[in-house]
Amino acid sequence: MLSSDELYLEFHKDRYRLLLGKAGVSLSRCGSSSPGILVVGSSHETLLMAERFPEARIDTLGAYDPRYAAPGGIHYEMDLNLCRTRADCPAIGPYDVVIMAEVIEHLQTSPRAVLRFLRGVLRPGGEAVLQTPNAASLAKRWNLLAGRNPFMMIPDLPDTSQHWREYTAGELVAAARQEGFEPVDLSIDNCYRHEGRRARFYLIAGRMAPRALRDCITLTLRVPRA
Repeated sequence: MLSSDELYLEFHKDRYRLLLGKAGVSLSRCGSSSPGILVVGSSHETLLMAERFPEARIDTLGAYDPRYAAPGGIHYEMDLNLCRTRADCPAIGPYDVVIMAEVIEHLQTSPRAVLRFLRGVLRPGGEAVLQTPNAASLAKRWNLLAGRNPFMMIPDLPDTSQHWREYTAGELVAAARQEGFEPVDLSIDNCYRHEGRRARFYLIAGRMAPRALRDCITLTLRVPRA
């Protein structure tokens, strides 16, 4: 029987494969022999990044979890819900690349505030790679047509697994531009490995559907050099 970590990795392995590829492209553009990476909301991607990019210095930010501590890296304890002003944010960086995957949908603060913080920890020319579920995916639209709310109910006792707000690609690109980022790459893909007959039918339908209806957004943003 698979452990919870093994089940999570199996469900997300296509997403992680895509994330590592996008991170590699960003690192190649940064041109540093020993780049600095900040992983926000560290999880399995911290260890995957350390394995894939051993030349990089990897720091983490968010709630500390010893299972996902970066070897030799620094951890910054921070609640991103409190990053509404610069005074609430730690003075860290600058980094070449920031990775924030499956985090922004768990936050109760403005995406612009989060993006403003990320821009502040990147060097000029540095890049942020964001990954998040697509609020406008085909599965969510099917649920709405059937009269079912596709989004999570707010629980009596919220925890970190709660999705407070999911976003469309257009919303994230617009917020990023407002905070001075240059969007350099956007992909929307079916990255979650659902099981069962209905899931197989959904994946087939998703391949034929327009890109905007797929389930996972991966967005790369750059801080202008000028």
